[in-house]
Amino acid sequence: MRRLFILAFGVASYALFVLAFLYLVAFVSNVQASALADALPVLRTWVPTSVDLGRSGTPWPLALGIDLGLIALFGLQHSAMARTGFKAWLTRRVPRSAERSVYVLASSAALLLLFWQWRPLPSPVLWRIPWGGGAALVLALCAAGFALVLAASFLINHFNLFGLQQVWLQLRGRTAQELEFRTPLLYRLIRHPIYAGFLLAFWATPVMTPGHLVFALGMSGYILLGARLEERDLVRVYGERYRQYSAAVPRFVPRPRHGWLRSGEAPARRARAH
Repeated sequence: MRRLFILAFGVASYALFVLAFLYLVAFVSNVQASALADALPVLRTWVPTSVDLGRSGTPWPLALGIDLGLIALFGLQHSAMARTGFKAWLTRRVPRSAERSVYVLASSAALLLLFWQWRPLPSPVLWRIPWGGGAALVLALCAAGFALVLAASFLINHFNLFGLQQVWLQLRGRTAQELEFRTPLLYRLIRHPIYAGFLLAFWATPVMTPGHLVFALGMSGYILLGARLEERDLVRVYGERYRQYSAAVPRFVPRPRHGWLRSGEAPARRARAH
């Protein structure tokens, strides 16, 4: 019964992540104001708030403070719970097989709280690309960013990253092993393709409002800090191997002139700390 409960908890946590991720796509792209919502009006019910639409009437300084606080809360939770010390503390209180699912659940809840309480700052518009080829290209870049996030997660074992593998293995009486440190495909070009995908998705918008700018800047700041914290943990675990990898491969943007790693050429990569 205990194993079944842990499995159910892991599946529920993953389902909440899927919901939060899909809402993030809709939130960033203001889907309820898009042509897609004209074709599927139910989207306006399913997505009541977005980065530029939703709660209104909050004074500008208060709205800015609330938005920054929500981003800070998400960043604090997301990074603090990923640290080795917190994981050690948590696994003394919950089964080790459920630790990742607890992290996924808390991260998804923090993100959903941000969506729920976000205060749009719609004016003045900082840039607007008229609808046409240019706007479509920018939206395609946004979609490509989210696709990159998913693709990169599957390259390093998506189901381990989000806790499903751990809870499934414990049901079968097995323990999930530490993933091999490797550099599959995208990880031979940049060290953080998941973060790079989010950066692309957050900044690729045909309409940039102050609210969207606050969201993009705040999340970008967290990503930069989170990448440094993650790499500090990886250096602690892998030492010189990870330092060599860091020296050979850029963080977010490929550098063709500096050469790209070939398969098996350099230290590999383990599952993400975040």
